[in-house]
Formats: sequence, C-alpha cells, structure tokens
Amino acid sequence: MHPHPRQRLRDARLYLLCDELDEARVEAALRGGVDLVELLARDGDDDGRLLEAAARLRPICDRHGALLMLNDRPDLVARADADGVHIERADIDLAQARELIGPERLLGLSTRSPQEIDAARDAPLDYVSVGPVHATPLRPHAAPVGHALLTYASRHCALPFFAVGGIEPHNTGAVAAAGAQRIAVSRAITESADPQRAAAVLRAEITTPADFLERYRARTEAQNAAARARLEPLGPDERPWPLRLAVAVAAGAALVNLVGYLAGARLHGSRLSTSELVPFVLVMGILAAGMWRRSGAAVLLFMALLAIIVVLFSLFLIEASNVLGVVVPLLFIGAGGYLFWKLVRVLGRIQAPRP
Repeated sequence: MHPHPRQRLRDARLYLLCDELDEARVEAALRGGVDLVELLARDGDDDGRLLEAAARLRPICDRHGALLMLNDRPDLVARADADGVHIERADIDLAQARELIGPERLLGLSTRSPQEIDAARDAPLDYVSVGPVHATPLRPHAAPVGHALLTYASRHCALPFFAVGGIEPHNTGAVAAAGAQRIAVSRAITESADPQRAAAVLRAEITTPADFLERYRARTEAQNAAARARLEPLGPDERPWPLRLAVAVAAGAALVNLVGYLAGARLHGSRLSTSELVPFVLVMGILAAGMWRRSGAAVLLFMALLAIIVVLFSLFLIEASNVLGVVVPLLFIGAGGYLFWKLVRVLGRIQAPRP
C-alpha cells in the first residue's frame, strides 16, 4: 500500500478501467492525467494472471503518482500491493471486503439508483461510481441511468463519486453540467489512437467550468500540451526537409529578384526600383539566414508570409478567366499550405524544451 490514498482520491478526476494490459498505452494515459487505474477481472481469470498484471502496473502507477485498484477481488489486494478494490458484484459483502483489505486501503462501489447512493452513506466506503450514464459495450446488459442520477449524486452523496459508462470527450461537458466532477472511462482512452491526448482532453473537459468558450479553450490547450509533450527537440545540427525547403525558397526569392534586377528585367513595362527591391532582398536574405540558424522567430515570420501568399492566390481564383488562371493559384495554395503545415511541427520542435 502506498501513502495517503484517500488524499489522492480527493484530488482525483480521471479514472481508467482496463482489462487488456498494454503497458505503453497505460503509461501514455497516465502522462495525460489519469489518476486511478483499475485492473478489471475477466471471466475465467486466475489469481496468477491478475497478480502478474498488477505487478507490471504497480511501478508504472508509482512513476506517475497514480492509484492502482483491483476489481471485485478484495482477497487479492494485499498480495497485489494495490491501493484498494472496486466492488461491482452485488453478492460481495462490503463489511467483509473492508475487513480483507484493511482500514487504510480504498473501497469503492458501483451504484445505479438513488437508493444505492443513499445506502452508500452507511457503508464502509471511500467512493462510489454512478452509472452507466450511457450504454456501453463494457457492460452490455446494464441499462443507462442518464444524467439525472448524476445530479442526484451531486446533491445527496457525501462521498466522492465518478460518473461512468460511455463517457467520451464530446459528452463530458454534459456530464460535468449534470454535477459530476470526476469520470471513469475505458474505451475513450484504451481505443484511442493517442491515449495521452485523449486523457488530457478528458481531464480538461471534466475540470473546466461549463461555459462553452472556457471548455473550448481548455480542450484546445490540453490538445496542444499533449502534442507538445510528444515533440522531440531538434538535434544539434538537425534541419528537417521543410526547414531546408523554406530556406531555399526564401534565398531563391531573394536571388531571383536580385539577378532579375541586375539583368534589367521589367515588371508591367517598368524596371523595379531600388527602393522596392532592396528591402525585399534584405528581408528574404535575413529570413533564409535566420531559418538556417533554426531561429523560431524567422520560421514564424516565414510562415506568416506563406499565409499571406495563400490568401492572395485564393483571391486570384475569384478573378480567374481561364484554366491557367485557376491551375497556377491552386498550385501555389496547395504547395504553400502544405509547407506551412509541415513548418508548424518544425517550429514546435525548435521551441520544445530540451530534457
């Protein structure tokens, strides 16, 4: 058992339920903000499988200060060095479960009705879950309880409670608005292509005020933070191909204009004036040199110029009168937009803090 499980429970917001143990995905979810991990018991599980899985999860949870829970196996809690047990089956006696795990470990219970929530006050519990809020394949035979029970729990339950069942990023706002301050999820993280980002977004959703703009801002910040956390800083002499291409474009623009000016090229029948050419060549040269030196400010300014070019060529499409007038702007828009998108990641890697 690890210190202060009840204090960590009070601060907890995001609870992960998992039966298929993928250690890399669990660790990614913990980096994203998961506070508790519950190891679910599967039909036919023997003690050895559960104890082996718990032994692999324990150090991962410890690295991130997370709690480790078992499901419906109070008899294995001490041997698994878990922080507690969550009881789902109605045939398990809570008093006996408390005796098995001892007074310091956590005991949780699934509730599905106002009566069960009320009864939890007099039971030797530390927290309850309320749900399933929505239909979920994890518990296919359990009828959804909806949001009304969450509101009831927020007004009548003295214990910390977690909303559970079919909770996804898109419906977490409604769960929070109903009164839940904590959520328990499974598929929203375990089936996500990016468990860290999914956990970060879910945590931001449940901890943010119900105001739409605040929720949108928190979601965006959580997504950005999760994306930045995966970025590796550029190596000492590393220059990814989008950066080299941007340098070539800037230097090429400066060189072409300078050579054209020296060769007497004309634009709309008139030669370029020195006052027009020199600032452009200087700016392009400075941008090329700055980007070669991997300056974030230079990359950002070049990206701003790319954005302006894309907008201008988008306006040219409005006045296009032939096929060439359509194809050329589309090529510039596509190439400029693609390079802009690639430079976003390069800029992130330039700004990423070094370990």
